[in-house]
Amino acid sequence: MEEVFKALANVNRLLLIYSLASGEVEKISVTAMSRNMGITQPAASQHLKILKNANILIAKKEGNYIYYTFNEGAMKKHQKRIDFLFTCAFSKCHQVKCPELEKKEK
Repeated sequence: MEEVFKALANVNRLLLIYSLASGEVEKISVTAMSRNMGITQPAASQHLKILKNANILIAKKEGNYIYYTFNEGAMKKHQKRIDFLFTCAFSKCHQVKCPELEKKEK
């Protein structure tokens, strides 16, 4: 999970994830990411590599381009682990009466 959180700890990568998740784009190439985000191609390539190494994205070659899309199987595993973590944390908060939760509930 550490690798996933590190991969998501960058605004450019979060914006890319949002673009893919919202349906703005179905898949993205280094060139498209570079153009859409106003970053260099090497920077875009590095961001995509980090997301791929964290098993958030997979790469598929189509013609001369490599396109990146969500790695659905790995994303389901990530979701289960993150849900478990936050479910346990919220459970603990309710047991000890977290001041932040009490403020929001009022």
